[in-house]
Amino acid sequence: MKDKTKHNKTAGFRPPLFGASIFLALAALVAFSLVIFREIAFRKPAVAEYYTTRIFSPLASVWAWPFSQFSFSLTELLVVIGTPVLLLLLILGVVRLFTNRACRLRRLLRSALVILGTICILLSLFLVFHGLNYARPPLAAKLDLPLREHSVDELEEAVRQLARAAVQARQGLPESNDGTVDIGPLNSVWKAAFDGWDQAAARWPALGSPVRARPKGVLLSHYWSYTHIVGLYMPFFIEPNVNIDQPAFMIASTTAHEISHSRGFASEGDSDFAAFLSCVCHPDPVWRYSGLISAWKSAAHRLWEEDRDRWSAAYREELSPAIIRDLQAESLYWEAFETPVADFSEQVNDAYLKANNEGDGVKSYGAVVDLLLAWLDTTDAELIFSQP
Repeated sequence: MKDKTKHNKTAGFRPPLFGASIFLALAALVAFSLVIFREIAFRKPAVAEYYTTRIFSPLASVWAWPFSQFSFSLTELLVVIGTPVLLLLLILGVVRLFTNRACRLRRLLRSALVILGTICILLSLFLVFHGLNYARPPLAAKLDLPLREHSVDELEEAVRQLARAAVQARQGLPESNDGTVDIGPLNSVWKAAFDGWDQAAARWPALGSPVRARPKGVLLSHYWSYTHIVGLYMPFFIEPNVNIDQPAFMIASTTAHEISHSRGFASEGDSDFAAFLSCVCHPDPVWRYSGLISAWKSAAHRLWEEDRDRWSAAYREELSPAIIRDLQAESLYWEAFETPVADFSEQVNDAYLKANNEGDGVKSYGAVVDLLLAWLDTTDAELIFSQP
């Protein structure tokens, strides 16, 4: 009798829709307002710059603090635990939907309202902590770098100049048993992450930011490498995530790149270049070498596309045996992860970048070369490269 009474009460219960409807309406209003604001910012970059410097930076510095207290990646935790939990909840929801027929359509509608509202909240967080920064004016303008077309001769000279600087930075670095760079404990790398940014910001105020989001290594990095992703910035936590299974000499430059996203540089070209400047200003030669060899790889790839004979000559004549060991080890590492998963990951990344107004998609990573070529013509480059 008691069970039957309980069943009758449950059968007569009508899930309320008002609260879920209000939740969705407010979340959608906020998300829609931010989308409209971003469209305005793309048309008026000064608005985007004001937002990044006056709103995003102080807000992100506060938002990042509690998440930076965790030494492990919250993004990784969310993926590893959150994915199966969401899948389980979905299965339980479907089972309950078919086993309990009372107000089935109403319960389904309420769940849909809550899910859509949650999606709107996540979209709003993405826009606030990353998406709006895509509308910023180009970094070249803030650094007074005159972008222009460069000849193949100038490109080759830039590749050689970067190679010589990388060779100098590579000398004397500790090595592992296989002859590649040994960067030491990762905790030391994370602690030194902002030393270069502080030096770079003192030289170029446009690189300054109060945001000091703690970089974190992903424990499952080996499996992450199947996607060919070496770093990821998670806007929800203001969290730079780094693939720590990749060849060690690239970890510092990858860290600098993801930190640059957390400091308001959204476009890949600007983010790469800001990271490069932070690395070459870093007091630790490991960071300088990582930034220089990363820049060399970008410029050398452009030269390889333009003239493979010149690329081959610059490679043979400028790189040291130690650097060649590093590059060969990196090539062998990534060969083991050439799978359809990597191709799919690249397609997803390409679509994501295009959706954020980077028309070249994954090719936008090569935009850093234009900035490098312009910067190498300046006296700043001469002063930095002339330092021991």
